[in-house]
Amino acid sequence: MSYFNKRKSTGVFLPSVKGFSEYKGEIGDGSISGITNILGYHGDQLYSIFPSDKVKPKIWAIEVEVFTRNIAFVVADTSVTYLTQKDINKHMKDFSVAKEFNALNINDILSTALENSSFTTEFLSKVLNLSGVSRNGMFYSEKIKTYLYFTNGILTNFQVDDGLMPYARYLQEVNSIIYGRISELAYKYWPKDDFKAKREINIHCEAWSRIPDAFRNKFTDLHRTENGGTNLHMLLVCHYGQDINFLQFQEINIGRFQIEQNDATEDIVAIKMGNFRYYFDKVTERLLSFDQLI
Repeated sequence: MSYFNKRKSTGVFLPSVKGFSEYKGEIGDGSISGITNILGYHGDQLYSIFPSDKVKPKIWAIEVEVFTRNIAFVVADTSVTYLTQKDINKHMKDFSVAKEFNALNINDILSTALENSSFTTEFLSKVLNLSGVSRNGMFYSEKIKTYLYFTNGILTNFQVDDGLMPYARYLQEVNSIIYGRISELAYKYWPKDDFKAKREINIHCEAWSRIPDAFRNKFTDLHRTENGGTNLHMLLVCHYGQDINFLQFQEINIGRFQIEQNDATEDIVAIKMGNFRYYFDKVTERLLSFDQLI
């Protein structure tokens, strides 16, 4: 069947039993935002896929419900009067729920929803496959590994269940080797303190997110750890101006440095770790300077 004929469509298509049917109701100004509202969604509830304009038929946007592949509506060229599931599959062949809704995006989506009070119990129950969710209380989503808190049917808070911050969860997804080395050392030196081990992991993963070209940064070899990883936070300190005090230094480097005898002054603590020597003020605990030893 031809996709194109002299008849113009609204350009908006909804899922139907036979594939997709043209929506012939009011579409307002025709914008994605306007159509979203007319169809009863809040903008935060949908995720936009913008297909290649080289694939026929011409589809400008596919709107899916967040955390899913569930299509809310499709915006196509007005010359398109007929769409099939096969057509949509061509445009969505590279779409991955796991990739698009990674740890960072999940955090951003939920944070925005809190600001706008835009996620209801009904909506999240649908997209996260939750059952028995009441309008008030805490409920756990296995799908996104997160505790969800509702008040009067609106999402009012959330908390991931593993103690990891978004960048730690994201690094775990995109490079399990680097994450594994960070985690290995954290638990080696905090074997009986899960909170402090995860705090160390979170600090290094946050540093990773701020290091230019982190996977191939030119300073990584200067900060190699005993297990072949990189002390990412200290890389930030030494080469990108990250502040650190003595207490913070101890928390993320416990068991991996030596305090040196300093006869020159009693006001300074000299610490050797790896390829660097660090000098901290005993009173203020701030880092005064550091020397590269090689």
